[in-house]
Amino acid sequence: MAETPRDAATPAMSGDSLARTIAIAKQELEQMMDLNPQGMLLIDGSGTIVRANRAIVDLTEVAGFDDLLGHRLASIFVTGDTEFFVAMLASEGGTESFDTHLTLPDGLVREFSFTVLGAGGSDEVRVIMVADITGAKARVADQERIHKKEAVAALIGGLMHHINQPLTVITVTAKLMEMGLERPAPDVGELRKYLSTISEGVMRVKTMLENVEAASDYVTEEYLEGKRILDINHLGRTEGLGESHD
Repeated sequence: MAETPRDAATPAMSGDSLARTIAIAKQELEQMMDLNPQGMLLIDGSGTIVRANRAIVDLTEVAGFDDLLGHRLASIFVTGDTEFFVAMLASEGGTESFDTHLTLPDGLVREFSFTVLGAGGSDEVRVIMVADITGAKARVADQERIHKKEAVAALIGGLMHHINQPLTVITVTAKLMEMGLERPAPDVGELRKYLSTISEGVMRVKTMLENVEAASDYVTEEYLEGKRILDINHLGRTEGLGESHD
């Protein structure tokens, strides 16, 4: 059986049809950019801005679109790193972000993140997503410090709450034992009971500390005045040391 010619099975798109398809796709892309709340730019192969959405105008704080369109990207976002935009525009595109500190037209220095979409080429347009991340890393670091302080406070509060009872028993029992030894004829049986109580209390404290050290997950419980403390009785255990508790 004769094979069907490839051209007959899948006729090639004519030049006019291809141009119309590309024009429609570009129009849809531009409409999507205009509606996107995140800063987006459309640049040509030379790095010149051919379209920008309102979010870019707000980010750069320029007077309007005329101050963006037709201008080189590097003239709007000025950085001391002369190779930054060269390296960014030479990327293959995707989800990789490029971060740098830039000087805006109003003179303010801010940190921006650029994500390039579309492969680079002298005749190709590329979409660039722009986000102002000034202070974002510092905010994350501050949040981490807050979480660490809360975790330490919960740990100390839990230990103080749960260990306080056995420590009190140990202290009181030791004092009773001391008083018993002051008698002319100490009661050996009573002293042995005191020693046993002290030993049990020490072992309880030891077990609590070991459970905290071996925990793979932590659970907090409500304490006084809304304060949360570590629930030592319900700790997730590392493998081989016990089971996790909900």
